[in-house]
Amino acid sequence: MAKTYISIITMFVISPFTISCWVIYPERCKPGCIEIYQWASGFASLHIPKYTVQVANEAWRVKGVYDVRISCPAFASTTLINPKVFRRLDMANCLLNDGGIIFPGQVITFEYSNILPFPLLGTNFKCV
Repeated sequence: MAKTYISIITMFVISPFTISCWVIYPERCKPGCIEIYQWASGFASLHIPKYTVQVANEAWRVKGVYDVRISCPAFASTTLINPKVFRRLDMANCLLNDGGIIFPGQVITFEYSNILPFPLLGTNFKCV
């Protein structure tokens, strides 16, 4: 019985981001409701690694989110990214979907190329 409690506590303490936001915050719009997934997806010219990024809106109890800003310190890409999908605002912040509404369940995808993957962390957004 004690092992069951320990493993449940470990699950919530060690991996809090694996639980969808609609379970934790059923009536609220919290930063954890925007999930960012990133993985290596091949190579661009000159064998520079290419990475695919998917940003998913998991805020199911709101009509949508907008003005989604992602922390992207010193982000750069050797390939062009559509600025309506993802663009830098300053040295530390990037804007997603040109600031427009991202509906629940909608996924925004883009690719970039660089020697190393960039840590795209932390989001700031507004709810509709």
